[in-house]
Amino acid sequence: MNFKSLDCYLDRFYREKNIPGLGISIYKDGKQIHMYCTGFADVEKKIPFAQDTMINLYSATKLSTCTAALRLVEKGLIRLTDPVEKYLPEMAGVKVRQENGQLLAPKNKMLIRHLFSMSAGFSYGRDLPALRELLIRTNGRPTTRQAMEALAKEPLLFESGSRFQYSFCHDVLGALMEVVCGDTLDHILRRELFDPMDMPDTSFHLNEQQRKRLAPEYSHFNGKNDTADAVTFREGVDMGLGPVYESGGGGLISCVRDYGKLAAMLANGGIAPNGKRILSADTIAKMQENQLTEEGKKDFEAFGGWSKAGYGYGLGVRVLMDRERNNSLSENGELGWDGALGCYFASDPKSGIAIFYAQQEEGSKWYEYHGMIRNYVYACILGSEERNE
Repeated sequence: MNFKSLDCYLDRFYREKNIPGLGISIYKDGKQIHMYCTGFADVEKKIPFAQDTMINLYSATKLSTCTAALRLVEKGLIRLTDPVEKYLPEMAGVKVRQENGQLLAPKNKMLIRHLFSMSAGFSYGRDLPALRELLIRTNGRPTTRQAMEALAKEPLLFESGSRFQYSFCHDVLGALMEVVCGDTLDHILRRELFDPMDMPDTSFHLNEQQRKRLAPEYSHFNGKNDTADAVTFREGVDMGLGPVYESGGGGLISCVRDYGKLAAMLANGGIAPNGKRILSADTIAKMQENQLTEEGKKDFEAFGGWSKAGYGYGLGVRVLMDRERNNSLSENGELGWDGALGCYFASDPKSGIAIFYAQQEEGSKWYEYHGMIRNYVYACILGSEERNE
């Protein structure tokens, strides 16, 4: 297959979109068909961006947390309809803030599926009073479990299941997984996903060899004169909750070579590139089912802006429901998510196409060109298939 047009488009990002470096991994039916990297992981040292460059995934972490949690569902350890308080007892006392400011007991139980679908009612407020107090009490080193106990002291924004709010939901899901498995989230993800899928470079914590490959994070990079407002080396993202906290919503570190395998598995009926089955096709089909109410759909589209037009939200993933509204060449049912510095993850079970794109620059409007990257990928693949018919 010829990906020259895609590569040429990405080569222009250094100057035109002020991206210091990037990489992309593309799979079709479980087989890698293209890998391309361009630009620099470290501009000052002239270190090229490579397939093993270590990057902070930010919210692309959510794909791993939710996939591993669905493995626990398949094993019968948890059910989507289980009340969250069954595993996190502190959630039984949570209140719901009313429009008049009054705090009342919830009318409905918070269920595990509400954590998957970002509809439990939590916020993403990192400066909440209970979290500030926790940081003081633990000298800035709370565990994931302690953080969720503190979060339960804060009121929900709405009744669980009624709306969509991007939030700590997947962090709460990670803490719940720790309780169920009696282990840390890092160990759970490694056991359930990363080891079976041959993803040795994906973790919350780096060894010394991996640390040498960690790319700096650029703030408002200017590709015309190779400058940036700030350059930061950040090993993992702790959501402001300290180095012990393992964020199921945004704390993983990985590379293009590794994380593309997860995208490939979800696009290939649950079978990883190494041939191992990770999820059933039925579970992936459930991931693709929109979980939001009509009000929740409005919340989601308002949150995502035009880049989420035509999408709904399933079990921890955006799900394409109307490809025409999104001007998308991918099929309805395409699922995935993004990361704050521009990572992009898309798995299309119907076509078998999977994409993982990575960069480390926070000032660019990545949400405006992810769809273009996706369409370039599809145009290259579909064009090649048509020529071979």
